[in-house]
Amino acid sequence: EELPDGLQLIKPLAQTVKSSSRTPSDKPVAHVVANPEAEGQLQWLSRRANALLANGVELTDNQLIVPSDGLYLIYSQVLFKGRGCSSTNVLLTHTISRFAVSYQTKVNLLSAIKSPCQRETPEGTEAKPWYEPIYLGGVFQLEKGDRLSAEINLPAYLDFA
Repeated sequence: EELPDGLQLIKPLAQTVKSSSRTPSDKPVAHVVANPEAEGQLQWLSRRANALLANGVELTDNQLIVPSDGLYLIYSQVLFKGRGCSSTNVLLTHTISRFAVSYQTKVNLLSAIKSPCQRETPEGTEAKPWYEPIYLGGVFQLEKGDRLSAEINLPAYLDFA
């Protein structure tokens, strides 16, 4: 059947998209989760629940090792929780750093700071719980052998929910 000018069948395109989505990806992938049993520190796990390492990415000494040169979407989320505010000086920080093989130094790629305590909890009043998530994300050109790490300043406030 002939179609008028400008009209095309969409069905073959849908089949192409569907079949190409079934091909396995060879792109490096990592999704690690925090170890709830590592008190006083942010320690990553790659063998738990929904954690994943694939296509050459390794987790060594709490750092992700980049398997090949390329653009990488890097993200991290941590959740802090506490109860009450004994002072307004509670500052929560989260940083993702890169140790680059090409210039042998550590550089912060992403960082954030939050303060959950806008005012002190008055004496004699109930200390209410607070929660502060910090999400970091961005795209970066990385090189084979680069190491990525994530740090926080107050691990006692980590929530592993």
